[in-house]
Amino acid sequence: MYLYHYYEKGRTPFLNLSDLTDDEAIQLHTKLTTENNNFAKRDANGQYMLQRRIVEKRAYSMFVRKGGKPLRKAPHYSVMAENELDELKAWFLDYGVVKIPLDEFDKSTISFTYGDSYPTFKPIFEEEPEYNLYLYDEIFDIIKERGMPPVRNENMSWLEPSYIEAQIWSDETINKYRTL
Repeated sequence: MYLYHYYEKGRTPFLNLSDLTDDEAIQLHTKLTTENNNFAKRDANGQYMLQRRIVEKRAYSMFVRKGGKPLRKAPHYSVMAENELDELKAWFLDYGVVKIPLDEFDKSTISFTYGDSYPTFKPIFEEEPEYNLYLYDEIFDIIKERGMPPVRNENMSWLEPSYIEAQIWSDETINKYRTL
C-alpha cells in the first residue's frame, strides 16, 4: 500500500499552508487566485484557513486522545491508494505526485480518515460525521469492513468518501521526499 501526495509541479512537495501565519496564508492565497490555481477556489467565502485550522485542531485532539504521537501541530496530507487518483490530479493545473510506501512511516505519527478530513470534522456543518479518525492499525479493519471508498463519479456528493486521507504528523519521512 502507498500514500500519494499530489502537488503543483514547479513547487516543492509537502508545502503546508498551516505552517504559515494567517497573514502569510492570505498573501499566498491571493497569489494563487491570480494564477487561477484550483486550490484558491476553495476559499470563496474567505474562511478557508479559519476552517482548516478548526479541522486540524479537532484532528490533532482526537489523534492524541486515541494514543497517536504527533510531532507537528498540523499534519501533512496524502491519500492511501493502490493507484493514482484522477480526482486528485484534477485539482492541479500541472500535477506532480510523490508515492511513498506506507511502511516507511512511524505508525504512531500517522492517522487516517475514511474520506477527506474536512467533512469528517465539519467546521461548517451541523450534523455528526459519518466517519472518524483512525490510527494506523484501525484503518485496515475499516478497509476490511467497508472496502476502499469508491472512485468519485458525477452522482456523488463532495461529502461522500472517495479516498482515504492520511494525516502525517511528522516531518521525518516527508523530508526524504521534499526535494523530488
